[in-house]
Amino acid sequence: MLNQDNIYVILFSLPIYQMLFYTVQLVTFKKTSPAGRYFGYLMLTMTAFLIFNAVYHLGYDRLFSKFYVFFIPVLLSVAPVYFLYILSLTREDHDVSRNQKLLLFIPPVLILFINFFSYGMLSESARFAFVQNGLQSTAGGNIGLKVTELFFWIGSVLFMAGQVVLAGFRVRKILFAEANLMRQRPAYLAYLNWNWIMIISASVGVFLILNGLVDVIAPSGNLAVAVIYNLFMLICGGVAGYYGMKQNTLLVQVSKMTMPEQEKKILEETAAKSENKNVDFIQKEEAERIRQDLIKLMEKNKPFLKADFSMGDLCDALNESRRKVTYVINDYMDKNFYGIVNDYRIKEAVDMLSHDKHNHLKIEVIAEMVGFQSKSSFNACFKKYTGQTPSAFKASVSNRKNSINKS
Repeated sequence: MLNQDNIYVILFSLPIYQMLFYTVQLVTFKKTSPAGRYFGYLMLTMTAFLIFNAVYHLGYDRLFSKFYVFFIPVLLSVAPVYFLYILSLTREDHDVSRNQKLLLFIPPVLILFINFFSYGMLSESARFAFVQNGLQSTAGGNIGLKVTELFFWIGSVLFMAGQVVLAGFRVRKILFAEANLMRQRPAYLAYLNWNWIMIISASVGVFLILNGLVDVIAPSGNLAVAVIYNLFMLICGGVAGYYGMKQNTLLVQVSKMTMPEQEKKILEETAAKSENKNVDFIQKEEAERIRQDLIKLMEKNKPFLKADFSMGDLCDALNESRRKVTYVINDYMDKNFYGIVNDYRIKEAVDMLSHDKHNHLKIEVIAEMVGFQSKSSFNACFKKYTGQTPSAFKASVSNRKNSINKS
């Protein structure tokens, strides 16, 4: 029979399972980017805090008392990992220097250090009493308990508020600077979807604010508070995870695309690199043959026009093993499957938008005809390949034709 204890377990478990799903997808998924992994670490950090919080609110006081030293430090790690994610999204290699990582984690490391020397030195009974008393020192408690309580407040309120404000300003500054560059060069960071980033940022912000305040101002053991809190955690985790996955997929699809003027140079560079590679399962001659077969297949048969065209379909069409084709695309050509396919899809779209016979077609229709399943993917890939949005490209073609006709 469902009782209040069971309801509490369900309420606190649902957000954890939801975030774990996104964490596993992003951290372990082979096709993810470094930026995608940073987002996976963000979801992992948020999940870890929710687990600690669930242990506390479900009444496992003795267990929680053993791990309390990590409670606030984990919460304070959410904002730094989020900031690393934003930094990685706006960098060409999608990674962040070691010094920046260390600097960002000073607040959680400081609280962890203090917890070890204040809370960690307490007796087991004193720790248990601190947890049972609602994370407050008991009357007449020793100095260690008072220091622990003080830094609980400093960490969960002052440091948390400072992180939210500072991260908000710094992220805003970064994104505004990148937005100016993107207006000048549409191909720059073409994969970045501003609406998705704003939604992710808002979700993480709400997560931090609620968790910084819930254990300070909300009574523990109140069912209504538990329902509202976990509803918000489900929304924050679900929305952030969903749009983080979409942003990662878009990055993977666009990152290995090649602008026309770069194609010859990149091909020469990757061919030179392949001379120095020692690969025991494929020779350079065979790799070149597979590359040529791939190009012929794409240009003649145009299998990429099918929206569901997959790596498996490509290997079947080439009659080659997945391992060989993957090596040729990733190592020999320095691309990925999405980069190859989307290059050809955008070339086809450019050709269609350049001819009068397709003038009556909407851009969304052309996107579907060349194999794209989402408008966001098509727009991002088009900007990366041409340096223009599809509508701007169509307008430029029309203006050029009008100028020619007038002359």
